[in-house]
Amino acid sequence: MTFGAWLVANAGEGGSNERLRKFASDRGSEWPYGSGAPVDYLKVIATHAEPTERKELLDIAGKALERWEEDRALAGAKSKWSVLSGPALLAGFGFIIAAILAWGIFQGRLLADIAKPELARGLITFLFAFSTIAIFILVAIATFWMDKDEVKERFASAKDLITILIGVLGTILGFYFGAADDPYTRSTLLTANVTTTSPQVRAGDKTSVTGIVLGGVGPYDLNVAFTSAMGGGGLNPIDVKGFAGGRFAHEVAIASEFQPSLVGYRVTVRDANGTLTSADGAISVVAR
Repeated sequence: MTFGAWLVANAGEGGSNERLRKFASDRGSEWPYGSGAPVDYLKVIATHAEPTERKELLDIAGKALERWEEDRALAGAKSKWSVLSGPALLAGFGFIIAAILAWGIFQGRLLADIAKPELARGLITFLFAFSTIAIFILVAIATFWMDKDEVKERFASAKDLITILIGVLGTILGFYFGAADDPYTRSTLLTANVTTTSPQVRAGDKTSVTGIVLGGVGPYDLNVAFTSAMGGGGLNPIDVKGFAGGRFAHEVAIASEFQPSLVGYRVTVRDANGTLTSADGAISVVAR
């Protein structure tokens, strides 16, 4: 803002400024409104002011120029902070998100977990809700650093964005948490395709019990119990707590001293609601 524009904006703050403003108005063609050089304004006063008021107007102009310089320096510092703070905050937020994603991909099970619909919908809901609330807080806090002349216009634009976000957030929350008929809570718990990788196993070898857990409410507890008509080394039961659901495969080691026999097994699954389901199978153990 030039000194000429600043003088017009601050003319009502005191009688001295009002006198200088009136002088500038009376000499509109000579007054350099667009100049940022203080000497241009002082030159007009020295040239066109009446001798009886010249000294007084120069004193008023000198004090006004000092105030203008102070306001301009303050505005410059504020503008510099505004320019730098936005990219810095955005870069910091981006770094945090990148670090979380890198940890989840290379150290955790992020990719495997978000492939499951029940986990992916929770992640999407959390991220959108977190981002929406963060924008609300940002808009509220930013009003304290805005120029008072810009608050009304910027806040009006922010309200449009907030209205859209509230609408989308309400739709997500209503669909995922307000639906009475949730397929994830009403589906029947089922254990399907239970079998072994090798139906006939030699004593001392290994096989795997495989299958798929569908429906119900996770996480699940899975148990595989074995029964044999003959004695021998025995097969240890398999217990898995907190199974996320879907396909499973658990290795079974047959002891070398195990007697040839038909070994039955039962896979029992309990979901988070306490619902049970089971499936049976058999492994034929032959001599080495």
